[in-house]
Amino acid sequence: MANKDVFERFFKENYSKFCFFALRYVDDEDVCRDIVSGGFEYIWRNNIMDSVDNWRSYMMSYIRNKCVDHLRHETVHRKYAEFCLASANEEAAQPADTDERVALIKSHIDTLTAKTRLVLQECFVNNKSYKEVADELEISVNAVHKHISKALKTLRQGVKNK
Repeated sequence: MANKDVFERFFKENYSKFCFFALRYVDDEDVCRDIVSGGFEYIWRNNIMDSVDNWRSYMMSYIRNKCVDHLRHETVHRKYAEFCLASANEEAAQPADTDERVALIKSHIDTLTAKTRLVLQECFVNNKSYKEVADELEISVNAVHKHISKALKTLRQGVKNK
């Protein structure tokens, strides 16, 4: 019971401060609230209140890292959207090449390793977050990022060389 009261006081005293801290990195208040809430949830669910000496520093590090992860994830999605838009514009200009381009992209996707193909499909077709995919495949979020980067690089090179 004492841990609950201490945690509740810490939450009430610091939630808005942490949200403002997250807002320095991410320019979306809803995302900031989600990240901060996720940090508090992580502390509560994993019962790490006793093992951390300075909760404030721990939460600041957690929030900063999650904000950076979010920004990286958004950058990859933005680049992919730009790639798709550029591809769509090229396809609109040359409708006869559409089937050929789709076949070309599919052939390059087929050259990817099975795990890279799966990560690409889960992130972009099934619209799952890197964290969700990492948890499902029991790999790190960084590994998911590397698989996506590798896949997109292969696809870009394949389309560019054509």
